[in-house]
Amino acid sequence: MTHKPALIFDMDGVILDTEQLVRRCWNLAAVEFGAQDSDSVFLTTVGTTRKHTGEILLEHYGVDFPAEDFNAAVSTIYHEIEAVEGIPVKPGARALLQWARETGYHIGLASSTRQPIVERELERENLIQYFDYILGGDRIARSKPFPDIYETACREMQIAPFEAYAIEDSYNGIRSSHAAGMMPVMIPDLLPPTEEMSHLCREIFPSLTAFQEFLKKIY
Repeated sequence: MTHKPALIFDMDGVILDTEQLVRRCWNLAAVEFGAQDSDSVFLTTVGTTRKHTGEILLEHYGVDFPAEDFNAAVSTIYHEIEAVEGIPVKPGARALLQWARETGYHIGLASSTRQPIVERELERENLIQYFDYILGGDRIARSKPFPDIYETACREMQIAPFEAYAIEDSYNGIRSSHAAGMMPVMIPDLLPPTEEMSHLCREIFPSLTAFQEFLKKIY
């Protein structure tokens, strides 16, 4: 590939440092709901939608577990903390997005988070203007790890999947983008690289800054 590829980012854990906060909220809610082993269950939900998270909760805790009430409690705690503390932008994210925009990259975002929340959080951090296209998880029937969200993003952006990097932090996101035929790039956040991730990823970088340096050298 001699021309610049498209860049399609995940948001949580890649652009915004939200996953640590969600983990904190999840474990606070777990105490209220008596959910045992909550942290290990939480890690299996990273990178997927609220609906799929509910399915994981029912699978782990049983069909009588109030999954929707639990998710609602996590959301309430999250927004209460967010209002007081805010959400940090991940190191290197703003610089990478600004550079990519200035140098002519086609930039998209495919997040499992609901569209209104994605847009609100990006607007709050003055990041939304960098994206040509934004797709939230509530607009897709099947969430990551299924390829649907990335297939849709590539189709709507009128780009071939094999000419697009998917920048992800989660196993579900890497599986999704690989299945869509893209070039997955992992920037680890809560989840460490595994042998599976090394097999599925085009590259694994320690930071967005390192990924930016890679793009500068290759393209």
